[in-house]
Amino acid sequence: MTGALLNVDYGDELTRLRVYEIVKYFQRLGIPLRLNRISNEVIADAFYIHYRTPIFREETGDSLWRHFLKTYTTSDIYQEISRISRYNYFLSRSAAVKLLRAYNSLLTRLERGVAEWGRGEDLRENQQLRHEINSLIRFYMGSVKNIEKLRKTVAKTLGNDVGKEAAELLFDVDIDPYRARLAKILQSLVELISQASEVDQPQYRERRGLISGVSRLGTFSDLQRVTNFSRAIYIQSRELFSYKLATKSLSIYDTSLDTREKLYLLVDKSGSMFYTIYDGIAVDMTQKITWAAALAVALMKRSRRVVMRFFDQMVYPPVTNVKEVIKQLLKVLPLGGTDITSAISTAVRDSRQMGLQNYKLVIISDGEDDMVNSEVLETARRAFRAVRAILIGGTNDTIEKQIPTVKINAANPDTLKNALKNL
Repeated sequence: MTGALLNVDYGDELTRLRVYEIVKYFQRLGIPLRLNRISNEVIADAFYIHYRTPIFREETGDSLWRHFLKTYTTSDIYQEISRISRYNYFLSRSAAVKLLRAYNSLLTRLERGVAEWGRGEDLRENQQLRHEINSLIRFYMGSVKNIEKLRKTVAKTLGNDVGKEAAELLFDVDIDPYRARLAKILQSLVELISQASEVDQPQYRERRGLISGVSRLGTFSDLQRVTNFSRAIYIQSRELFSYKLATKSLSIYDTSLDTREKLYLLVDKSGSMFYTIYDGIAVDMTQKITWAAALAVALMKRSRRVVMRFFDQMVYPPVTNVKEVIKQLLKVLPLGGTDITSAISTAVRDSRQMGLQNYKLVIISDGEDDMVNSEVLETARRAFRAVRAILIGGTNDTIEKQIPTVKINAANPDTLKNALKNL
């Protein structure tokens, strides 16, 4: 059959590849798709109406599919989704999968006896069919309100890449109540970080008398430390030297050392961390996991090098940048148990295998684990330059007896600033 869109080359190799990836994605998720009724052209349409502005052909092809697309593209849901999916492959693929699930469900309902919708009446005039299509679209596409607003907020604080990643992950979650909960966590996290950034940052550069490297000109007083290469430019081309001087791109000998700390963070994301400090599930109050993740991100932004692992009853893969932190926070579901001993053992093993010399270990948890092994804590003290614990709304006698501990009794910007100052 011929596809519904004029601005798609259905025979193009890239189009065929995207169709293949969507089919494999369905198979990987274990979602049945009626490939005998849903052609490659239909799959391509589902992707490209999200990826670019659609241009419809004249009345050709599968009339039911065309009517389904027309109904969808004139809906408010499509307008909201297209604003964030345009020229975004991952979002367009996720949207295509959801749209195809809705269409697949429509075909199933028709075959089970509701086929009277399509008989003896122009599909464009069939209000019952239009109502059914809109209901399926709302069910499968979900609510996407405020995702774009949240993306901009995250991008402003944490960077465009992190904002884009957050939007993709939030849209990809099928269960709307959980997606709304994740969005609330992320919004609170960004607000915490924004307010905590007001804290006075320590000086990271320490002046030394010996040359420690090469850097770029900062102030004109640095001219006395220009490199031999910069001197050669001055001798050979005064014009080039003047340009590099004006743009502060001259190389100078650096006599300062970066004294920012290197950190290894263990962040608890067990089920109890998704509660507030005072009472059950948070509504307007900040959850413990939000505060913990905000602290981790703030430390990651200000420290020299950071390795971080989430943990609950298992330990998750290490992350080294803010984008990966947000990705894991939004993808990993909260589990019930907490195994602090296993997390610390993993950190000790990492310190040896990854060569993490002079790193400080920081454990961020609510301390709800009665089986912490004191010997593992002692091993960690030998493996790391220092070990610190931050207990959020909880206590743990074993940890508090063996390592310096900061206890947090309120999850708010003030306690976050205080933690940053004292780590």
